[in-house]
Amino acid sequence: MALLKSVKDVPNIDYYEYRNTEFYNKYTYRAKLSIPGLGYTYYVKTLEELVDRVHEKGYRRIPLSRKTDVVANLEKLCAFVDWRNTHKKPGHVTFRVEQDSAAVYSNDLELLLTLKEFCPDIKTTKTQLEQFAGTKYFINKPKHNYRIYLKSAYIKDKNFIKDLADTVKKSKELVPSNALNYWLKSFNPNNSQLWRYTYTSSTHSIDYDNESTLSYLMLMYGDMLGKRYKLEKRPDPV
Repeated sequence: MALLKSVKDVPNIDYYEYRNTEFYNKYTYRAKLSIPGLGYTYYVKTLEELVDRVHEKGYRRIPLSRKTDVVANLEKLCAFVDWRNTHKKPGHVTFRVEQDSAAVYSNDLELLLTLKEFCPDIKTTKTQLEQFAGTKYFINKPKHNYRIYLKSAYIKDKNFIKDLADTVKKSKELVPSNALNYWLKSFNPNNSQLWRYTYTSSTHSIDYDNESTLSYLMLMYGDMLGKRYKLEKRPDPV
């Protein structure tokens, strides 16, 4: 499960992607770029091979319907091959090329941003790992299968509390803890005790039954959510 969310207030990051693991289990960042003919760089190792490939006339020739665009972008394609050859190291940078697009993975965001030197419109994504903390056991069978806690975080979005309250109220799947339910229902923008709504509390939680419900929550409020647990009845002693 992976969810993409647009980011507007984090420098040099265009999207968050909520995932169970990092990209390829080791990379935090991904940059995506698109150049006509980018797929042809997959088959070449040097700039000379790329130029020969573009102008080849045999059975591997580029269709005339595409060749004009490819030739027009040959300088960018050469820059990509040069960048790839310079930085491609096992465990440092990984590439995936599909047709006219490429995804470049690394833990070095500053390095990925240098792709803008020849492809200014790259889009960068940062992984946001779901914090699965384990299993909570109860004497009796719990009413729900999962629980996710809020983080203790400063509330930047003034509409967050109202939006979360509306989401919980309309949903048949989400069951807020008593403390969270009281906190949401007590919110009044004209109340003199608004300081109580400056931060979220990591003691507040929401129970739910289906993983698809978590997908929706992460997409809407991923920045404010923390650890999640599976809820089970304590095993009987052997």
